Amino acid sequence: MSDLKGTCLCGSIKYSCSSEPVFVLACHCNACQKATGSAFALVVGLKKEDFKVSGDTITTYNHTGDSGNVSIRRFCSKCGSGVYAENPLRPGIVTARGGTLDKPFHLKPAANVYWRDHQEWVEHIADMPFHDTTLRK
Repeated sequence: MSDLKGTCLCGSIKYSCSSEPVFVLACHCNACQKATGSAFALVVGLKKEDFKVSGDTITTYNHTGDSGNVSIRRFCSKCGSGVYAENPLRPGIVTARGGTLDKPFHLKPAANVYWRDHQEWVEHIADMPFHDTTLRK
């Protein structure tokens, strides 16, 4: 599985990575919940040297985390999609948002991180009904 590819929602930002992910995590921290608008973020660690990005709508937001380190979040100024981030705690690594990958379905998180911040309902996802498309009622 090399040459991972992804885009933001509108396609203005495109990226690829020629190597396997270094890690895949489900991050439940409050910052990821706010940045994604969801209960957690699928975070895909990629080697920066193998990561190529293009597009003229890349915007940066610097966020200071609970570690005191600044996470440099990159997103599209046109559609608002968070695409990738960098953090000094992980030099040489960029973390792509799993949902921006063109084919993320084979990636499975190896761990949940910041579980202390998780939404309690996440523990019961497997018990909920599943639907192939949206509910129409």
